[in-house]
Amino acid sequence: MTPELTVLLVAGAVTATAYMGLYPRMANKTLVSILRLDLAITCALMLAVGAVYYGSGVRFSLVFFDVPWWAFTLICTSVIEAPFFAWFCKRWNVDLNPPPD
Repeated sequence: MTPELTVLLVAGAVTATAYMGLYPRMANKTLVSILRLDLAITCALMLAVGAVYYGSGVRFSLVFFDVPWWAFTLICTSVIEAPFFAWFCKRWNVDLNPPPD
């Protein structure tokens, strides 16, 4: 299995788990609470991928250029997560406006 496919599968599994299991169980489904939990989940994903690829010298291909593991992970996770985020916000009627000061 290629390193790119490995990271894509792990990122997809983490994203699906978050949006199908963790986020629906949140008592307060606001943009801020989703972003806080998402930051923690992304950090855990980066630690997991980094534990495998940090210092390995493996370059990841983004079709036209090669990037380090951390850039590939962040870019691919963002692309995978965008439709899940849109669906979740619509499904749970999450207000995307910033909280009032």
